[in-house]
Amino acid sequence: MMPVRLQWSRILGRGHLRRMCFPLISCNVASHPVRHRTESKVVRSPFSDVQIPEHLVDEYVWNGLERWPDKDALVCGMTNRKLTYHETRLACKRFAANLKKRGSTTGQVLALLLPNVPEFAVAALGAIEAGLVVTTMNPVYTPFEIAHQFKDAGAVGVVTIPELLPKVFEAQKLMDGPGVRPLYVISVNGNGPRHSGAWDFDEMLDPMVDTSVLKKSRSNSDVAFMPYSSGTTGLSKGVSLSHRNLVANITQTNHPEVNHFSDTTANFQEVLPAILPFYHIYGLTMILLKGLSYGCKLVTLPKLESDLFLNILKNQQATVLYVVPPIVLLLGQNKNVTHEHFQSLKTICNGAGPVKEADAEKVLARTQNKNVRFCQAYGMTESSPAVFVSRNSSFADYLTVGPPISNTMAKVVDPTDNTVEYGPGEIGEIQVNGPQVMIGYHNNPEATANTVSPDGWLSTGDIGYYNDQKEFFIVDRIKELIKVQGYQVPPAELEGILRTHPAVLDAAVIGVPDDRTGEAPLAYVVLDSDRPAASEADVKAFVAERVAPYKQISAGVRFIESLPKSAAGKILRRVLKDEYLKTGATK
Repeated sequence: MMPVRLQWSRILGRGHLRRMCFPLISCNVASHPVRHRTESKVVRSPFSDVQIPEHLVDEYVWNGLERWPDKDALVCGMTNRKLTYHETRLACKRFAANLKKRGSTTGQVLALLLPNVPEFAVAALGAIEAGLVVTTMNPVYTPFEIAHQFKDAGAVGVVTIPELLPKVFEAQKLMDGPGVRPLYVISVNGNGPRHSGAWDFDEMLDPMVDTSVLKKSRSNSDVAFMPYSSGTTGLSKGVSLSHRNLVANITQTNHPEVNHFSDTTANFQEVLPAILPFYHIYGLTMILLKGLSYGCKLVTLPKLESDLFLNILKNQQATVLYVVPPIVLLLGQNKNVTHEHFQSLKTICNGAGPVKEADAEKVLARTQNKNVRFCQAYGMTESSPAVFVSRNSSFADYLTVGPPISNTMAKVVDPTDNTVEYGPGEIGEIQVNGPQVMIGYHNNPEATANTVSPDGWLSTGDIGYYNDQKEFFIVDRIKELIKVQGYQVPPAELEGILRTHPAVLDAAVIGVPDDRTGEAPLAYVVLDSDRPAASEADVKAFVAERVAPYKQISAGVRFIESLPKSAAGKILRRVLKDEYLKTGATK
């Protein structure tokens, strides 16, 4: 029989009494004053290990090409433009060769500032084949955010669309200074006009280019992709993911116990609506890279428009759907959703944030199909991303994110002393270890050392527990990142911006529950009494001009006399959050 503590944990896991999380942690420690620190409680994957190929990412993706060259690879959900696998492979190779022809060298960084369009795949895999590192960027970034990532990543070029060129050029102006070289810009113009100051993407696909210049000059330990993440704390950092990290993670999720894809044959092809952005690690690895490696048809959507999304589900006969909580809510609440939208679906997998059991059941009720499976998974950018995935045999439990995937170990530790390991049913911080764990943060050894131990254990910053079946449950977050629609919003970034407002003396930001977005940023502001007072609208508008829409102070602004701080001067956001939970939405 499981300890009584587990019952409290399951209540917490169901979204009740969430404020009890940290007192429970303290209680665990207090009730076990004497622990044998040498007694390992490491949870190993219940699945057999998988053999990880020594391929580079592009080699792995195209490994099965000869089996499905004429199948559709990429279909634009808005225009119905299509590329077969043969056409996509040729385009990638030509893009890579043209990068080389124009002077790109191995190890340079190319930024992709693109929505989900077929050209994203061509640019990403072409750049990788040319030996470049790809850093991905959210198209809603402001010029300030774009300039930061360009500079931090050391990007030499960027691929974007005409609508985003003004942001790119403004970002370049913000970077002007001694020793700063301008980036080359490649614009995906389609049938539109060419733009001065940018190379045309179609010219990069010149069929006359000499592809023999593409020589293998990389190893699988080299960095392939560098998405940006806030990690467990602080401002955005480049996450260096090697070819081996990504190939390992795809191979790990190919294990029969957790794999969602069937092999492509002459008579069958999986259809994946690519609604999750490719610039996010979830969409990049699980849809783009893994999907192409399986010969799936990827139907790209540049942005979430409910009518278009639902039409794709129905008309393209989608078979596997990867989602985040806002899409789960859409499927469960949108009045236009009927059982016809799910007629071909076999799996719906949620990630990037937990969903409530009731929300999952609403979706399943609408499917009117007992063969549709709803599951959850857990990962983070720093782990390429997958760590836990629900078993395919688990149909009824929507709360667990599953056991560690193949070749992966996990443990639950005391958040204040990670040498103390907890057993089943005991709540603590989750740490993971496996071949998918990142190389480290780009040019940031201190942040890397604070996140990954010398022996490879990655601190997730998430609070959870596991049961006797090695299934993990996520309860809360130690890290103070705010999760908005699956995106990470670091409070420190917003606080830094708020403090630049002439009327603001100090500021703190927390995440508060939001039915639509999961969480929303709420600001606590101390005004400077020597300056003209600012209104809530003034403060919100000030921030809105400087950040992407999902980072805006959408939950409001509260003006207070002072902020709670520790003796060391650190803002005690947990105190503010506890106060918010006590008072609710009242000011």
